[in-house]
Amino acid sequence: MKEYKVLNDYVYFRDLFSDTMGINYRVAPVQNRKPLGHKVLCEVGPSIAGNADMWKRVKILLEGIRKSNIPFLYSPERINVTDKGNQLVFEYFKGRNFEQILVDAEKKGMPINFDLAMSISIAIADIIEVGSSIIVSGERSFHGFLTPDNILVHYDGKISLKNYGIFQYLDKNDLFYAETEKRYGSWLTPEFIRKDKIVSQSDIYHLGYLIYRILTGKYFSYAAGEDFEAKFANLTFKQYMPSTDKNFLTNVITFFKKTLNPDPLKRFLNIKEFKDFIANYFHIEELSSITFNLAYFMNSLYGEAVEEEDRSLKQELAYVVPEPKKEAPSAVSKDELVSGILEGLDERKKVPGWLWPVLGVVALVAAIGIYFAVSSGKKATELTAQQQAEAALRLKAQQEQSAQIQAMADKIKELETLKATADEAQKRALELEKQRLEEQKRKKEEEQARMKAEDEQRRLEEMTALQRKEEEARKAQEELERKKAEEEKARLAEIERVKAEASKTKTGDQVALPDVSVKPERVSGSAPAISASLRTKYKGKEFTVPTTILVDENGSVAKIKILTGNVPSDVKVLIEDTVAMWKYSPAMKDGVKVKVWLSIPFKFSF
Repeated sequence: MKEYKVLNDYVYFRDLFSDTMGINYRVAPVQNRKPLGHKVLCEVGPSIAGNADMWKRVKILLEGIRKSNIPFLYSPERINVTDKGNQLVFEYFKGRNFEQILVDAEKKGMPINFDLAMSISIAIADIIEVGSSIIVSGERSFHGFLTPDNILVHYDGKISLKNYGIFQYLDKNDLFYAETEKRYGSWLTPEFIRKDKIVSQSDIYHLGYLIYRILTGKYFSYAAGEDFEAKFANLTFKQYMPSTDKNFLTNVITFFKKTLNPDPLKRFLNIKEFKDFIANYFHIEELSSITFNLAYFMNSLYGEAVEEEDRSLKQELAYVVPEPKKEAPSAVSKDELVSGILEGLDERKKVPGWLWPVLGVVALVAAIGIYFAVSSGKKATELTAQQQAEAALRLKAQQEQSAQIQAMADKIKELETLKATADEAQKRALELEKQRLEEQKRKKEEEQARMKAEDEQRRLEEMTALQRKEEEARKAQEELERKKAEEEKARLAEIERVKAEASKTKTGDQVALPDVSVKPERVSGSAPAISASLRTKYKGKEFTVPTTILVDENGSVAKIKILTGNVPSDVKVLIEDTVAMWKYSPAMKDGVKVKVWLSIPFKFSF
């Protein structure tokens, strides 16, 4: 069975996506070496977690959003703070973020239609409107950074918003601006590019941008000094619009101007205005079926992938974390450690016999501490257990020496007192004893001074070693962060490469007619052959039937759509049977053959 990384009591199965906060993984908490159930774990990026004040604010906001219990605000159920980084743990969701949905829809040629796109935008707007009931610092909240990687769509059609309300409270230094602009590019609001304050109308901009991206298949860009109005002069869409009414296209353009305007005050001023415009001009008022329609679309897009994911989830929960490898036992035994300490003490000085039992107990305790420290493999942040034991023994020896020196000094004073009342012979004996004691006292004092000097030198060496270890640990951490940053950079570069590769036109891709370099031309096929019975049946009548056909990469007519509903069925069958026999020269883009929709009006006069 495949092995997975286990870190901080979580087993990491696969990476999912990156967003404002960091990298998201599919994980499971581990208990008794078995995964308990899937979670989404976001490893918070160093640009946020590395700033203590910023991270403190983000934690408070995340906890406040979770406690609000507002449905569809995707909030962490747990926040882990570790010495290796900070993590947000979410309930696992089965679905995709909108960034991935847009990429996959383009790959499979399954564009989101106009009604579904507008319904999705209203559903998201509803979540933002409910979320605004959360008050932060006396002001109504808003999302502030509604990019596609913060919009999650479940396979069952439900929509959730991630990282709600955090972005406007992040510290935006030059490094933050540079990293964010590099990552999100044209998705950023004009106010962010100008380094102005993020406002509630920023959500309106992102909603408009999302619809623009869905309907046109393009990214929107605007730079200071450009003609904003001209941006919408020649709009092209990925599929036909649901109405040929000129006012309908005018309303679409007005919608984009009221959402993508670089001046926030010239956009819709609130979510209600945004929703009302869609309801009034596009007649998308009934949202009861949005969940069903979106679920149907997700199932069409990911039907096989859902089954594969279910199999993967089941296999992952059957995973058993391997037992940790046992460390080789220490080559140094307890007896050798005790013997080494005692021999070292014996070489330094002779101690009174009564002190040996005390030293033996202290040494044994120290040896046991050293043994467990070595066995566990844990690094001490200051002194090691062995160093602590030796320091305790040295202190004990110095205390004993001080007591002996003080006893000698007291004895010398006593001899001086006795000499005052002694005869000459006694005085000479007392003087000799005094000299002997003074010599012993001097040697003890010298020994004590030497030991203190050694202790001071040892302390300096230990401090130096500790500082060196701390410096090595700091460098190792920096190297780890550097490698992680390089890996993230390489991962993002690979994503960009895959996106660029996916955006290249391939044979059989469906392309809008204005975007092709060579338009298809009919090479065979005749006009509809009207029978005598039809002429008699519809004598004196005229029909104009707007029709669109999909010409595939081989020049064959793959699909036929009649754009009006008041066409008699027999005339409709006549058109379909006739057009199905037509043959075209294939449309070309970037040197490859592509699919394209053509508009063909049929006029009948009986």
